[in-house]
Amino acid sequence: MGTGQNKMVRDAEKVKDIPKWTKRYAENRTLTFVVSMVVFLVLFAGIGLPSYFGGKAYRDGNMVLFWVCMLFAGCACLGTVILSVPRWGDKITKLITRRLYRKEGEVVFAVAEKTKKQQRVGMVVAVMFVGCLLLSVVSGFVFNWPIKYMQPISAIYVVPFIIFIGIWQRPVVNPAGFLSWLWPVLYGVHAILIVAGVPIVFDGPWTGLNMLIPVAGYGLLCGLAGHFYSRYALRKLKNAAKINEVDSIDGV
Repeated sequence: MGTGQNKMVRDAEKVKDIPKWTKRYAENRTLTFVVSMVVFLVLFAGIGLPSYFGGKAYRDGNMVLFWVCMLFAGCACLGTVILSVPRWGDKITKLITRRLYRKEGEVVFAVAEKTKKQQRVGMVVAVMFVGCLLLSVVSGFVFNWPIKYMQPISAIYVVPFIIFIGIWQRPVVNPAGFLSWLWPVLYGVHAILIVAGVPIVFDGPWTGLNMLIPVAGYGLLCGLAGHFYSRYALRKLKNAAKINEVDSIDGV
């Protein structure tokens, strides 16, 4: 087989891969998710830090600093409420998505509507997750678990829930496409390391990081991984599309 024929075979294979790379690109358009995680971190800091320093200022009798801290914390709480209301949060999310991907257009999956049975399953899982969350909080008060076991205990129900969400959303955009599986893996490994005695537990004013890093930190990491993979998929898709375009022109 000559060089020209070999090139034609390779080009034909690349053209066949267009649907595959289109799907992988669409699944990993995660910039919106990354921005959401960053906003979450900012709001968390906006509530946690002013509350901590505000309490310290109150105990020290510095009421000016106390009210300044409460103002910042109140604004962060208001922002959290706004983003939590679906009617407002969805609009903001769509606006951010269109802005981030304005040069690449929109990608819409043809998704079959969930059956009533599937909807019931989703509702049951959501209720079970909330129940487990409340149970873990109550058990913390009752049994007075050491703070270092807070994340490992949560991993018992958080890891299965993240896996369920990853399956439930397919083929809708996942937090990081197929890389979304990395999130529960990292969360589970983090819990195992803590139980094994690895010194990765925060104390004092940094206690919140024990949950923030596994939840938002690993989520952000997976979102960035998905974004970089989408760039790779888009490059593959463009190369295949160019080949297809050249073939069409040559055939005219």
